[in-house]
Amino acid sequence: MHPSKMYRLAYFEEAAGILHEIMEQDGALIAFIDKIHLILPLDMEESLRPLIGQTITIIRTDLSEKPYLFRVLAQEGEPSKQ
Repeated sequence: MHPSKMYRLAYFEEAAGILHEIMEQDGALIAFIDKIHLILPLDMEESLRPLIGQTITIIRTDLSEKPYLFRVLAQEGEPSKQ
C-alpha cells in the first residue's frame, strides 16, 4: 500500500481512524489512518507501531516539546486508554 497523496496536519488539526500501517519514506513517517496518508515525524514510530489495528486520534499542536499528541479511542464498552 503506497500513498498516492500524503497529508500533513495544520496546527490544531486532528486525524482520527484506524491505524492500518506505518512506514518510513524520505525521512518521514507515513501513517495510514483509514484513507488518510499522514506525514509525521520519524521519532513517533516507536510510540505508534504498537497501536496498529486500533482506532486512534492524532492532533498537531504548537507546543515545541509535544508537537503531536495522540490517543487510543476506547472500543465500545471499554474505558478510554491514554
